[in-house]
Amino acid sequence: MLCPSGGHVMEMDDECKRQAQALWNYLCLCQPLEKSDVIIGLGCHDLRVAERAAMLFLEGWAPWLLFTGYLGNQTAGVWQHPEAQVFMEIAMKMGVPRDRILLETEATNTGENIRFSYQVLKDNQVPVSRVILVQQPFMERRVLATFLCQWPGAKENTRAIVTSPCTDLAQYPHPTVGTTKDLIGYMLGVIERIRDYPQKGYQVEQEISSEALMAYQWFMHAGYSPQ
Repeated sequence: MLCPSGGHVMEMDDECKRQAQALWNYLCLCQPLEKSDVIIGLGCHDLRVAERAAMLFLEGWAPWLLFTGYLGNQTAGVWQHPEAQVFMEIAMKMGVPRDRILLETEATNTGENIRFSYQVLKDNQVPVSRVILVQQPFMERRVLATFLCQWPGAKENTRAIVTSPCTDLAQYPHPTVGTTKDLIGYMLGVIERIRDYPQKGYQVEQEISSEALMAYQWFMHAGYSPQ
């Protein structure tokens, strides 16, 4: 793992690891799974999200699999097809039947992922009282906060469970998703959105733990840039 010091990149020491873990622990919810009506895979540049969503379907956690997403910051200009379509192709290769997959290919942010998915389910007459949302681990808390604000249906009658690929902080970095330095930048960006988006009406309020806030300030002082 990496940490800048004096403008240079060097191996991260134990304190830097501890601060990164504090961010990760706050952002990951680690909720237990429950049988649901649909699994919604939110598009991103991490193909492991598609694999996780498909595996949950194959394990029988829900009878429908919905992928949502057009192109985002990490995929625009890189992928030739919408994120939802790329995810669908992965799921089908894993054995998910095409007729159990719904697609939403217009969303460009998390709020649209939630709202547009609701409309796709409504248009296809899929009744929903419980959903499993799948995204990257460090996005779990923000996805839930967005769902609780943006889901158009009766939220008191719809339970959301958020999950992600089974990986830890050390295992997350990968050539297709970026370095550990990139990951820390992503986490800092998520912290800022959790802090700022409720005032904009994008998410419900989430208390930021003192450990996560201290870690955010530590990395900002170290010279990291939120993404």
